[in-house]
Amino acid sequence: MTLRVPRPKPGYDVKSLPLKPADAFLLSRIDGVLTDRDLSLITGMSHGDTVDALRRLRDFGAILLDGESGPPPQRGAADGARRGVDTERPMASGGEPFPLGRDALQQVDSPPLYDPAELDEPVELAPDRKRRILDLYYRLEDLSHYALLGVPDQADKKQIKSAYYQLAPEFHPDTYFRKQLGSYKQKIEAIFTRITLAHDALTSKQRRAEYDAYLEQTHKNRAMAALIEQTPRDIATITTAVDASVRAAFAEPRDLVGSPGRYSSERTPAEHAPAAAFARAAAPTRPSPEAIAPDRAGAPARSAAAIAPDPGGAPARSAAATTPVAPAPSAKDRREMFARKLTGGLRRGPAGAPAAASAAVATAPAAGAVSRPPGGVRSPESMRAVDALKARYDSARNEAVRSQIARYSEAARSALERNDYASAANAYRIAASLAPEDPALQKASADVQRLAAVALADGYLKQAQYEAQNGRWVEAALSYAKVCDGRPDDASAHERVAYATLQAGENTRRAVEFARRAVELVPSSVEYRLTLALSYAAAGLAKSANGEFDRAAELAGTDARLRGLIAQTRDQAKRYGKQV
Repeated sequence: MTLRVPRPKPGYDVKSLPLKPADAFLLSRIDGVLTDRDLSLITGMSHGDTVDALRRLRDFGAILLDGESGPPPQRGAADGARRGVDTERPMASGGEPFPLGRDALQQVDSPPLYDPAELDEPVELAPDRKRRILDLYYRLEDLSHYALLGVPDQADKKQIKSAYYQLAPEFHPDTYFRKQLGSYKQKIEAIFTRITLAHDALTSKQRRAEYDAYLEQTHKNRAMAALIEQTPRDIATITTAVDASVRAAFAEPRDLVGSPGRYSSERTPAEHAPAAAFARAAAPTRPSPEAIAPDRAGAPARSAAAIAPDPGGAPARSAAATTPVAPAPSAKDRREMFARKLTGGLRRGPAGAPAAASAAVATAPAAGAVSRPPGGVRSPESMRAVDALKARYDSARNEAVRSQIARYSEAARSALERNDYASAANAYRIAASLAPEDPALQKASADVQRLAAVALADGYLKQAQYEAQNGRWVEAALSYAKVCDGRPDDASAHERVAYATLQAGENTRRAVEFARRAVELVPSSVEYRLTLALSYAAAGLAKSANGEFDRAAELAGTDARLRGLIAQTRDQAKRYGKQV
């Protein structure tokens, strides 16, 4: 079955969409990387329900599916400012990469990554050629070999060579012989080097297999990281969805209001009976003004409508019987009705007093009137009705929470059977958040999170090793750092971060930090101390570098190999321009 990778559509307003809670939850997880199967595992929805929801979101204009036009997904912020992830390449209709060879600028619809001021540099290049060079140069770290050459993943050797020989002359240094190129010279050389690297890797059976494995690993790593990193948002979304679903169920009880757009008078007396009974129980107890106003003889006066005869001599019907029936309450009215039920019908007046009390004062009789209970005091029947309603609400919410716990616990167990630790950790963390007092669930969640962290670290280690072997030091440093996240006590991973950072010419202070941690974990390692010494030297800390070289020499003793390594590292430090 072909997997689909939905991606958000820029410019949509989520607040304007008539989304169900499940659709909104699914939309919050779509990042342009996770497939429909991944999303199904994250949300706990069946695959069929996930596909249906994706279609609804597409119809609403919130997402784009494979083969639909729109800008490519943006790079994830979690991977840092520079992230060489080859799997993030623009896809054309049919799932094939855009040909970033001959027609790259015409088919890639995304904002430029370069400073427009670079176009103003006075060099012997046409404006269109400048834009093409800049556009391709600043995307090199994001393009796979396939995308760079403009060939599909299944391209054979002949197709790859043909694409290379069409593209290479455009960026071959000899094409620009004796031209004033300024900073463009270095950019053109970098592009040509990457094009040649792509050709050499894809035309070698072994190297292509290694590269394809690397692409697959980077996709797995990003999918696992997305699952783990976004769990807190999932928890908040699910909790909100549970509360919203329970409130929605209580906002429209079938025995209290009529159907929308209909009049309650269309219902039978039997249908009115429960509502009337509940209203009598929930309403505050207070006599009506007519019932307590005395007549001239001192006896309570009856309503005029109750005693006035009609023209035919028959007793008149009550005013309630002749009053037109109002339409069913709106959604806002129903919410207010529900709030009054929870508070026993008490509402606050403008001065802070209960509204019922204010009404009682306004309608109070003159001196000598019969005393009555203060406004807002609930009768025992109304209090029991409120307590019953609260109990029903709590029971409904607890049942909804138990259902979600069971759902995500089952999803976690299913993921564990497939050794999908990231999905299992995500599901268990959600279930555990809904059951904070369940020790067994909390322990299961913690255990699986550790397994997921180790599995993700293993994946990043494979990715980092490939990147280092191919001289992609910026990417290797970032990948090794993610290995450290899952293995905080792995001295080798910390040393590799420092070494890759130095090779990339990046932040030397960062190299010092990771190399120092490696030495703290394994103080007896000569290699780790040499990396720390080199980091100190690159950072301009000559005294500290000399100290580490001396300690490394003491640890090396008479070992000829280690002494030779120390001498070699000293020479390397000098090449950094730091005399130590």
